[in-house]
Amino acid sequence: MPPRLSIRDLAARLGVSHTTVSLALRNSPRITSALRKRVQREAREAGYFSDPTVSSLMARLRTIRTSAVRETLGLITAWPTRHGWRDAPNHERFFAGASRRALEAGFVLEEFWLREPAMTSRRMSRILRTRGIRGLVLCPLPSVGGRLALEWRHFACVAKGLTIQHPPVHRVVSSHYEDIHMVMVELVRRKYRRAGLVLGEAMSERVDRAWLASFLLHQQDAPEGDRVPPLITRPPDTEGGFARWFLKYRPEAILFSEQPVPAWLDRLKLKVPQDVGLVHLDWSPHLGTLAGIDSAPELKGVAAIDLLIGQLQANELGIPKHEKIIAVRGHWVDGDSLRRCGV
Repeated sequence: MPPRLSIRDLAARLGVSHTTVSLALRNSPRITSALRKRVQREAREAGYFSDPTVSSLMARLRTIRTSAVRETLGLITAWPTRHGWRDAPNHERFFAGASRRALEAGFVLEEFWLREPAMTSRRMSRILRTRGIRGLVLCPLPSVGGRLALEWRHFACVAKGLTIQHPPVHRVVSSHYEDIHMVMVELVRRKYRRAGLVLGEAMSERVDRAWLASFLLHQQDAPEGDRVPPLITRPPDTEGGFARWFLKYRPEAILFSEQPVPAWLDRLKLKVPQDVGLVHLDWSPHLGTLAGIDSAPELKGVAAIDLLIGQLQANELGIPKHEKIIAVRGHWVDGDSLRRCGV
């Protein structure tokens, strides 16, 4: 096997310093694009490859050397009000996980509201660049199909969820499809046969209909007599539509998210879990004793920061050619809204 080529060997071939070669291989903007491409082309042709152990160590050393002055990462929000996004407990949990991970890695995460009075995309871009902020986490929007405007070429970005249509950046999402499978397995274990799904239309779109798709697949595998068609509610007749659906199909357990299904059942004089079981698909501690799926938003926050820092260390700024989507699985949370096994 031929001896492994070093950075100094490459530098000698090209007639540049080893520092220049190192910067070029990391896509650093500190040298010209033409020189970066020339160094990278020579490295490929010469069969050069980096040592991942050394690369990881050097990245860690760079972080340690600069940890006294923490680099700021931006959390970009665009809700109608400054703190509207905080009304969703799992957004807060995501932020907590992301903030903690940022601090561990030598960064700090700071919130920026795009709807500040008199704020423009150009002005916000200028503010971020003046502050030396290169990495952005894009907070979900209230509804799907949203577009955010900044001078994206200057920033590395990671979006939470699927509500932001533009820019098409790397994302961290919940593993909605697999989460439904987890619920259905748990219901079978508890001897539930007829499960129903209740979602608002906007929420179903928000998760890219993944909950609905997974539920329908499981319905196909169930005996025909045990199948319950999903209920996708639309205002204004949401509660009335639910009552008609329930009385017609009589599900033994209901999977739901944002709809006030417990209150609707109470007005129908039905008891939980004696008459019907309940599973919340976006469980959070404020829901108390409801059974459900905890989507682990803190872990999504950690994943978002790790993905963002990876881009910064490689100097990958701007909209990527190919989006990466990291899906984080939730975990089952037991509760009093389902009967016990064997009952």
